[in-house]
Amino acid sequence: MLTVDLGNSRLKAGRWRRAGTTFERADGFEDAGDALDRFERWLARAPASAAALASVAAPERTARVRALLANACERVFVAPASGLDNRCREPERVGADRLYAAAGAAELLARSCLVVDAGTALTVDALRIQGAVRAFLGGAIAPGPQLAAAALASGTARLPRIEPRPGARALGTVTEAAIQAGVVVGFRGAAARLVEELAREAELGDAPVVLTGGAREFLLVPGPFTERRLEVVPELVQRGLLVALVRAAETT
Repeated sequence: MLTVDLGNSRLKAGRWRRAGTTFERADGFEDAGDALDRFERWLARAPASAAALASVAAPERTARVRALLANACERVFVAPASGLDNRCREPERVGADRLYAAAGAAELLARSCLVVDAGTALTVDALRIQGAVRAFLGGAIAPGPQLAAAALASGTARLPRIEPRPGARALGTVTEAAIQAGVVVGFRGAAARLVEELAREAELGDAPVVLTGGAREFLLVPGPFTERRLEVVPELVQRGLLVALVRAAETT
């Protein structure tokens, strides 16, 4: 089975094989940008019986990836049901990446938690699990490091564009270092504060944090950004997609 997480700046895919009663990841594909030719060659190496696609990318790019999957797989499921009770006021507008990350966290931890996805955007979401009910409560969206750096450069006359680096210090003694501080240390601060505020407002107590996303290193260097129990799961969205894919394939 294949899972494909198509984001704003990256395409991440995984090939999964059944190992007894569960699935293990056989291999994966991850790329920044629009190098879909290499993705097509990766698909051709081992066609799959079924694939699931979650996308927050532009419609034309989503359509191309969907077409590639249709050529390589027997069945393609686009945004299969996450299995979560989405309690947002406009559930149809919640990003697929947020839902599947929460679904992956629910499957791995089987308890209430805060889900942090650090990428082009930072999302921090609250997940409450009570018995068989897995409720997605919503959360917060903020700019990721690259996006924040680009916004400062494009929205001002004299601030240069910098390449954010994990572990930047707060005390910047030149303009570039000051921007690093604002972007990187500010990003850590935003994530930490959002986790605590969400936990308080959602009444999740000492719930653990599950961290994923291509910019997760910004929250891990120089050390974990939270004192809560922290689980780092790079392929969290794909794990949530896999759960949804297995369910969809078995019921159709």
